[in-house]
Amino acid sequence: MLEEKAAKYYSKTDVERNCSEAVVYGANEEFELHLSDDVLRAMGPFGGGMRIESVCGAITGALAVIGVLYNRDTPLARARMKERTETFLTCFRQRYDCLDCKGLKEKFRDEDRKCEEVVRISARLLQELVEIWTGQIPHG
Repeated sequence: MLEEKAAKYYSKTDVERNCSEAVVYGANEEFELHLSDDVLRAMGPFGGGMRIESVCGAITGALAVIGVLYNRDTPLARARMKERTETFLTCFRQRYDCLDCKGLKEKFRDEDRKCEEVVRISARLLQELVEIWTGQIPHG
């Protein structure tokens, strides 16, 4: 499951991955995306709400995965990707009342596990929606 893989990458002790990286690394493994190291590293600046407690990094990581899975060079595919992005954001906000790092940290962060719960929440919602959208777990 994506939730477990993302949590594993977030809590790994060999490399300190942030919330955004953890979701993308987990999705890369779960969905067999075959993302390059450069793409994976590109998620680094999005952790911690883009370093300024803005939109949560676990959310931006999930949105990046939606882009990889569904963004194509046709108007219909791009429109679907945009709808799916809005669906993810709307569902997240409805369930957890906010999208920003600062608010989510106040609700879910603890000293031992840091933001692991938010990483799990974002990954769980992403997997749930991907399964609805595709009827199965996508691969590549």
